[in-house]
Amino acid sequence: MELANESCPAPKMAFLQTEDLRVAASVLLNAYKDDPFFRSTLPASDYEQRLRAAIREELQALWQQNQKLVGLFIGDTLVGIAALLDHSYPKGQTRFWNWRLKMALGAGWGSARQWMAREEALVDLTPASPFSLLQFIAIAPNYQQRGYGRLLLQAIVNLANEHHENLAAYVYQPEHGTLFESQGFESIGEINSNGVLGKLYFKRYTAA
Repeated sequence: MELANESCPAPKMAFLQTEDLRVAASVLLNAYKDDPFFRSTLPASDYEQRLRAAIREELQALWQQNQKLVGLFIGDTLVGIAALLDHSYPKGQTRFWNWRLKMALGAGWGSARQWMAREEALVDLTPASPFSLLQFIAIAPNYQQRGYGRLLLQAIVNLANEHHENLAAYVYQPEHGTLFESQGFESIGEINSNGVLGKLYFKRYTAA
């Protein structure tokens, strides 16, 4: 699928391939380096190393379990990524044991526990209907402020509607909340992650 407007030079959306994962991890690392959740849960002494490990392990786990990893490409360059966990993917305390082990080794056991606790809170807050979780959404720094983030989120909403899926997402910064609200998401509660407050946004599937 392709999207374009006057301010965005013909971006293309496509599911990631194996060869895209390294660049995808780099895009996520740059986008999430100041994320309040990660700042509060990962050790400050080797923060970037721990963040890199956390992103790498989560991305690999999603890839291995055939979750939806959507890339935004400008030509052949991957400049944005969105990662979705479908409704059947284990969350919180039901996370796979190998994910727990790898995340504990890479990011630290305390960080892994905070990650699972956040997902437990999400499951408690979301409506009973099945939903997919937008785990990551990011645009590379050199391509931000050009409308690409909105296009990527629109593509995710369209994809969810095609599969009759509801969507949930964590939001920690007010300006990001405005973007989600513009796509029909509603704030349905707050999540306290290690002293950092974030909002949970939810969008119900809407038939065409």
